[in-house]
Amino acid sequence: DPTATIGALTQVWANAGVLQDVVIGDGCSIGRGAEIGRGSTIGNRSRIGWNVFLPPNSVIGEAVFVGPGVICTDDAHPRVHLPSDPPYNAQPPVIGDGAAIGAGVIILPGVTIGEGARIAAGAAVTKNVPRYTGVRGVPARYFDLPYKWDALAPAMIG
Repeated sequence: DPTATIGALTQVWANAGVLQDVVIGDGCSIGRGAEIGRGSTIGNRSRIGWNVFLPPNSVIGEAVFVGPGVICTDDAHPRVHLPSDPPYNAQPPVIGDGAAIGAGVIILPGVTIGEGARIAAGAAVTKNVPRYTGVRGVPARYFDLPYKWDALAPAMIG
């Protein structure tokens, strides 16, 4: 969309949709077929994989990796709304600096992924994930991160 702001050295690949009022930082990559919802923000050096869906007003920090096929949601009770219905209570995701989200993850409405958190491929994230923790499975549950991940996390962000 012409109202989007795309930072220096950022690449937006074929068939990606960057919608109205999106702000993307410097040095990012937006994968083929991704949809970045209206009003979303993506921090510097973040990578959004192929076929990722980010709903409107999503907040993605700096140096975040979002793997291919990740689906983020913002409506806890989705349905086709009638014109007379009140607007739904949108709850887009917030993903902290340096987080990494594996391929095929589903993130439910209102979830915050903390700084440096790790989400294993295929997880269904139903609750907030604290900073520097890891989750995996359906529904996602905590697991111990290898020590070297914790040690590297601040370096990835800075």
